[in-house]
Amino acid sequence: MKRSGVFAAVSLAVAVSVTAGEPPAEAPADAPPSTASQAAAKASMPAADAVATDADAAADLAAARAASSVSTVARPAAAAAAPTEVTLDKRNAFAAGVRFGGPLGGSLRLSLLHGLGAKVREKDQRVDAVCAVPIPHCAGGFLLDAEAGSGGGKLSLGVGANARVQDEDFRGTVGAGLKLSVARTWGNPVGTDPGLTYLGPELDLFVLRVGVSVGVLFRVAGDGGGTTLFTWGLGLRL
Repeated sequence: MKRSGVFAAVSLAVAVSVTAGEPPAEAPADAPPSTASQAAAKASMPAADAVATDADAAADLAAARAASSVSTVARPAAAAAAPTEVTLDKRNAFAAGVRFGGPLGGSLRLSLLHGLGAKVREKDQRVDAVCAVPIPHCAGGFLLDAEAGSGGGKLSLGVGANARVQDEDFRGTVGAGLKLSVARTWGNPVGTDPGLTYLGPELDLFVLRVGVSVGVLFRVAGDGGGTTLFTWGLGLRL
């Protein structure tokens, strides 16, 4: 029994010694280096080589970004907007026209606009306007009309404005007036009798030299005719 135990111990010792004496197994030649080996290799790499490697990687990344970016086409700066020229001054604007309407029949009208004039110029656009309103911003202006015809005469005082416009979309004169009129009939008035005096408001509008007017007058002197007279007219500015 003791002999068999000794024999087994001797056999185990011999096997261990044989195994320890064998050379370690070599790794295959084509096996990839382990991660630890790569880290060790990089750690053993000189500092200058590591910096060069990082610089090359940064250069490659910048080149890739430049190649993938969309080139921007430079556009010329927009031309500066032309300045707007404005000239303000006190002004008297005169106008003449022929009209037909009631109660004066065929007539000739003379108009005076006194107030603030404004000339505005921007590129090819021109505006020449007159504001005739009794306020400081319009130089305390006013509108004065005198009209005489086959059926009577009329004198009017009020406010108004007109403008001469030169633009691509519109070229011509526009204007408006609101006034208080005194009319005296004679000869052959339209819609009433001669020898009467009327007083009341009237409104004038004109575009491209063609004007219209409407109003209502109340008899203040004379006998006959109606106590209320609606006025109308169609005219042409000269």
